[in-house]
Amino acid sequence: MHAKLREVASASSPFKTVALQEPAWTNRTALKDGFIFDKIPPQKASDKNDPDLPSNMLVTPIRNPSVRNLTPKQIETIYWQARGHDGCFKCIVLLQHFFDLYPEDVQIRVRTSDGAEFTTLASSRCILEMTLLGPKLMTMLCILPTQLYITGDEDMPHAVMGFADSPGILDMASLQFGDAGRGVVGRSTFVLESRSDYVNRLNRIANSTSFTKTSARIRPCADDLWLKPAAKAKARWENRHTASWCGHCGGPGPELKKCSKCQDTYCDEVHQRAAWPFHKKFCAGMKDV
Repeated sequence: MHAKLREVASASSPFKTVALQEPAWTNRTALKDGFIFDKIPPQKASDKNDPDLPSNMLVTPIRNPSVRNLTPKQIETIYWQARGHDGCFKCIVLLQHFFDLYPEDVQIRVRTSDGAEFTTLASSRCILEMTLLGPKLMTMLCILPTQLYITGDEDMPHAVMGFADSPGILDMASLQFGDAGRGVVGRSTFVLESRSDYVNRLNRIANSTSFTKTSARIRPCADDLWLKPAAKAKARWENRHTASWCGHCGGPGPELKKCSKCQDTYCDEVHQRAAWPFHKKFCAGMKDV
């Protein structure tokens, strides 16, 4: 079964295709986003294992006005926002497993949105856990007929990855907060920025933040569930010179558009423009000019 977006609602535009009586939704008058998805069987048997992506997320034909005029950027935001429930901890576990596949003394390069660049050991990382007090956006995801997920209706835990030898913060699940979670100049699908910039971002996400603890790992974690995706990510990284992927969304493809200066690849011109504010700070071709 595939999840297809049927309708989008907000505080100023209520649902029209369902009579939703969930108190957390109906009682909230502040900022809120709601998404209705239908479970739809694949059109062909060969489509059964195709992943749900922003490019195939909409019901066809599109009948609902709230969905018909969505831009590609809005669709991308909704895709990640709707799937972001508890996403921060899943991302941390995946990153743990990914780095565990390398020796402890392997070095990684950290590039933040302000153009700073650091090199540190992969083992010299930490997890910053916090509580977001009074989230400014509530997101409700309803997958008909039975599934309902609500994020941001009350104080919520959150976690990001930090690096001991650099001021960088990596938040791979930031788009669960909608546009406030987009990276460089509102374009990137995740956040990699200085700690001071991230603290400023948190002010747009919640009324206040309580930093609860710093830890080395999240335990326990379901090894069998996450090891295969981590190994797949490692294989993609090690084969990056022969099997490229999009520098914005990570999607593979045989016909990728290339940066004219350094040959980094992108799905299309839209994704290349989205990645450019960050990419231009580190583009090898720009440095050679």
